[in-house]
Amino acid sequence: MAGNQWQPAQVLRIFPAVLALIAAAWVAFEGISRLVPESGTDLDHRVVLSLRSSSDPGRMAGPEVLEEMMRDFTALGGYAVLVSTILCFSTYLSIRSDRYMVRFFVGTCVTGYIVSMLMKKLVGRDRPSIVPHLSHVETSSFPSTHSMMSVITFLTIGVLVAWHAEDRRLQRLALGTPLCLTLFVGISRVCMGVHFPTDVLAGWCAGLLWSWACFSFAGNRLQSSWKS
Repeated sequence: MAGNQWQPAQVLRIFPAVLALIAAAWVAFEGISRLVPESGTDLDHRVVLSLRSSSDPGRMAGPEVLEEMMRDFTALGGYAVLVSTILCFSTYLSIRSDRYMVRFFVGTCVTGYIVSMLMKKLVGRDRPSIVPHLSHVETSSFPSTHSMMSVITFLTIGVLVAWHAEDRRLQRLALGTPLCLTLFVGISRVCMGVHFPTDVLAGWCAGLLWSWACFSFAGNRLQSSWKS
């Protein structure tokens, strides 16, 4: 084992650190919403509206290529990409004979999705209706499943990869890449007009909490598998 490699417990510090940042952003968002003078709509709606062209609410503000980029990013949190990613990484773990990690990874993603759907049914928040949707949606708005599942899927992969990396630079890359992907997925959902900013913040928080809970629950067994 390389001397500059982070141990599993050190890698897991990513969860409370990022969660604290998102919670702080949420508190700041709520604080700003109270400071901004009332204009008939809350800050959630105003942010969604501000991202659209003033002449055509059916288009994003800015160049057309930006709207296309947001569609690409939002696809990263879609079912097709996430299921394909889960299958590919599970196959990789199976080839490595990490069968417990396969069960852990798939179980974390599947149960996380179930929790997301339960939260949606419990809250039952309507999707933004102030602008036309640029992405197809069927379920309710809170929390953003794209945001939550991108955290659970990509960051869980990142943590497991970081555990096996033999250099801190590779570990940082393994943890930083999924965070960037998740950030873009969440922003794109607001740009598509299918989620409020607070839906995305809630999805990120819920995804981090669920992944962190799963790693904490299976910690000893995972560390034994990591050492082998």
